[in-house]
Amino acid sequence: MNDTGRSRRKRRAMPMAAAALGAVAALAAAAQASELHVAVEGIRSDRGRIMVALHAPVPGADFPDGAGTVAAQWRKARAGTLDFVFGSLPAGRFAVAVFHDENGNEELDTNLLGIPREGYAFSRNARGFAGPPSFDAAAVEVGAGRVSTSAALGY
Repeated sequence: MNDTGRSRRKRRAMPMAAAALGAVAALAAAAQASELHVAVEGIRSDRGRIMVALHAPVPGADFPDGAGTVAAQWRKARAGTLDFVFGSLPAGRFAVAVFHDENGNEELDTNLLGIPREGYAFSRNARGFAGPPSFDAAAVEVGAGRVSTSAALGY
């Protein structure tokens, strides 16, 4: 066999080898992908919707002001517990803010003093004093695989 035939075979094999390496890299990345499972507990009625917002830390921003929101999910309310899943997350720290939008206006309604009139909660069941908890108090460390947290609604 001459050198020209060998060179052609090598050139044809290169794209196949690159595709195989890409597939292996994709499988490895999928194995490293993280999921955050959030159990929203204590939903008192089937009225309205539940909103779960996933936040990443933002230096200088107040949690949960929206600056660090990386994903949000809305689901029809169902009395009891609802599970939410945020998939394909990079490793890092995240915090979750939840509220039960019972009247469907897509806002957390408050009274004149700023106290919520609708149910709300945070990951790790974190509570603040005269306001929401800090990001650090609600933060969940996400690495490879599945991580779970809960958020019990308070009304």
